[in-house]
Amino acid sequence: MRRYQKCAFGLAVGLALTLSACGDDPMGVNSGDELSDAEIQAIFNAFGGAFDDIDASASVAAPADGIQMAEIHVDQSVNVSAPCDLGGEISLNGSVDGTVDDETFASDIEMEVGVQFDACAVASDQNTLTVDGDIQFDSHVVLSETEFSADGSQVGGFEFTTNDGRTGSCAIDIDFSASYTEGASAQSNVSGTVCGRSASQFEAYTGT
Repeated sequence: MRRYQKCAFGLAVGLALTLSACGDDPMGVNSGDELSDAEIQAIFNAFGGAFDDIDASASVAAPADGIQMAEIHVDQSVNVSAPCDLGGEISLNGSVDGTVDDETFASDIEMEVGVQFDACAVASDQNTLTVDGDIQFDSHVVLSETEFSADGSQVGGFEFTTNDGRTGSCAIDIDFSASYTEGASAQSNVSGTVCGRSASQFEAYTGT
């Protein structure tokens, strides 16, 4: 049976993540000690890196009768995990649903993924951060030969400890959108907060 790698989907997910994520959303709170902007950025770099494994693990089968359809329906479960740099892991569980055109790679994809930090340890400057938490990432991505658009939300929170003795928790509540048309400038917008600060200042959400 012929297998199709969802190249367009992987590209779209990567673009959406560099810009910035409903059901029963996990809720977070801001409490305890504070993290620096660089420490928050390190945590979301690990978060974004975990999504690199989604497109590698997802594929779509052609019809069993061998007839090749230009538009293929995607109904894929997501169940992957990635190790963190200094120990622990990030797990992704959810679903991807939509269509991918086998000829043009035009895509219309809905993704709902729960992200779990399990003793995920990352480095930031001289500190080690250990993170536990849950985040719900939802997005809608549309990709054609000349246009790209994405919008979504990210809601949840995490608890952290650091090797210099700080402990606390952070809430995440973000909405994002982005669009690009060939021959025109890209547009993006991020609103909401991470650990009580504007989400737009962090590279994981603005692509700067």
